[in-house]
Amino acid sequence: MNAINLAMKQRHWVMACFALVILCIHIGEIRRTIHFVEKDQTHRSDLIQTLVQSNVVRTLNILGTSLNSEATNANRPNVGGVYYQPTRPFSNSDIKGIAERFNISTSSPQFLAMKNGKTTLWGFNFNHPKPHINLIAGLVSQRTSLYHEANVDLQHYFPEINGTANTLLFIRDNQHQYFMPSGEKINLDLSNTHALQPLEDTAVYVSKVELLDVIFFQLNNDNSRYFHLVEVPLPQLRATLFIFDNMTSSVAEIKGVIQSFVEVIALLGIGYVLLIAFSHYQYRTSIALESDALTGLKNRSYLESANSRIRDAGTSKNNRCIGVIAIDLDHFKLINDNYGHHIGDNVLVRVSEILLENVRNNDECYRIGGDEFIVILKTESQSDIIKLADRIRDKIAYDPQLRSMIKGGVSASLGLVDLSTGQSIEEAIISADEMLYQAKNQGRNLVQSSLI
Repeated sequence: MNAINLAMKQRHWVMACFALVILCIHIGEIRRTIHFVEKDQTHRSDLIQTLVQSNVVRTLNILGTSLNSEATNANRPNVGGVYYQPTRPFSNSDIKGIAERFNISTSSPQFLAMKNGKTTLWGFNFNHPKPHINLIAGLVSQRTSLYHEANVDLQHYFPEINGTANTLLFIRDNQHQYFMPSGEKINLDLSNTHALQPLEDTAVYVSKVELLDVIFFQLNNDNSRYFHLVEVPLPQLRATLFIFDNMTSSVAEIKGVIQSFVEVIALLGIGYVLLIAFSHYQYRTSIALESDALTGLKNRSYLESANSRIRDAGTSKNNRCIGVIAIDLDHFKLINDNYGHHIGDNVLVRVSEILLENVRNNDECYRIGGDEFIVILKTESQSDIIKLADRIRDKIAYDPQLRSMIKGGVSASLGLVDLSTGQSIEEAIISADEMLYQAKNQGRNLVQSSLI
């Protein structure tokens, strides 16, 4: 029960700690998701690069073996999309034209190796009359000094890619020109917001999207799909493939944890607002239960819980004495009878104001019923208690507002005791009441004290 009460008193801190724990859990979940997606991107990039490069090497080896064959064009193996050019003698007049076809210089190591029959040259032919790319291969036979060349129509391997494909690729040659697999030339700048801008009306656009430091790309302004860019260098072909790999599910996962985080923040915010509203309601209810409805002073219910509170205050170095003053208005029944209860209530309100005006902030004033009041004050000496009681009596007796309400004004009788003697608050009030009635018996408008 004590733990529950402590939690209620410290509810703002409890709420803050609870919110911090929840936010840390969700932030951790976001970090784990981001780490998983980044790791998945890296894994997919490595896998795609390995698979593509392996396939290219294997394909080139097959085509190179076919091209290196001593067979005639008529009985070479029939490979899909491969067209063998007529074999011709290799002469010096062919050197420049062949080098230009492979987009290399005649003095490059690759061309010299091909010229001496030691390797096959590979390259892309982007100048085909039709809008598609050919892969070309050239080889000089060491034994016969004949030039062999083959063209591979990539349309056979890369059919036209539509806008709904899960993977799209583009080719960059060694002069940093970009082409679609269909052979259409494009401008590609991944640093721009709209990264891919076609020269004509090709229906492919790319825009960069960053989600929590993870970069994705969108194609054709399609907000429903997200891609990861994988660059695969092809040194054999002096080109690079740009592969856009669909990772929409990963983006959905990131957005999901972000949405959950936002929802948690919203719920915590709503919870905090409700907590504040509850705190204000509880505070107003507590004040209403502890206060006198007419005067606003503390009531008898609050006075009953004063023992521990006042004892704690009395232990202060500057509060060696705790005084209890009982106050009762003289002939208050006659005021109600002669002037009415409305005026009587106004008198009680004004007396309450006089009490509050003459005590300090750490003193407590109560209306415990009818025209009876209690003042509990913390002072350094008993003489301060007596002085305050005399001042209160004098202020009530000569207050201009009370004199304007009641002909001849209002007087009060006061009894006071020192609570520092070890009495409980209930015993001290009984003793103060006894002093008060002695004051009434001695003529009223007096202060009667048990203090020496």
